Amino acid sequence: MASIVGTSLSMSAPSQLSLGSSMAGTKLAHANAPMSPSSAAGPLRVEAMKKIQGRVICASNDKTIAVEVTRIAPHSKYLKRIKSAKKYHAHDPENECNVGDIVTLEKCKPISKSKTFIVVERKVGRPRGERLAAPTLPPLESEAESPVAA
Repeated sequence: MASIVGTSLSMSAPSQLSLGSSMAGTKLAHANAPMSPSSAAGPLRVEAMKKIQGRVICASNDKTIAVEVTRIAPHSKYLKRIKSAKKYHAHDPENECNVGDIVTLEKCKPISKSKTFIVVERKVGRPRGERLAAPTLPPLESEAESPVAA
C-alpha cells in the first residue's frame, strides 16, 4: 500500500477509501443530522424576489408594460447609498395600466422571452415630470377690492 507522510491510504474494501490524515474526523454537520418532519415532505425550495414594486414607464404595447424598479443599496466600499434602477417587462392582460402608475409585480412562469412577471396590484399615479396644479388660495383682505374714498 502507498504511504505518504501525514496521510495514509488504506484499502479495506474495494469500494471504500479512507483517509488517515487530519481530515478523517471532519464530516459535514448535516450528514448525520436527523431529518426534520418538514424536510421529509420534500426538498427545501428557496424563492427569491417573488414580488417587486415599480413605476410603469411604457404602456404602448398590447398586454405588456415596462416597469422601472428602483432600489437603494449602500456602496460596498464607501457605504454611500446609491440608487440603481432596472427595467422589467410584465404581463398586463386587461391593458389597464398607464404610464406613471405604481404596480406590484409577481414572478410567474415565462410568458414570453422577456416577460416573467404579471401585474398583481395597481395604484394610480402620475407620469414622471408632470407637476401637480398649484392650489389657488382666496385673496387676502388687503388685496380685496374695497371702496376707496377719493
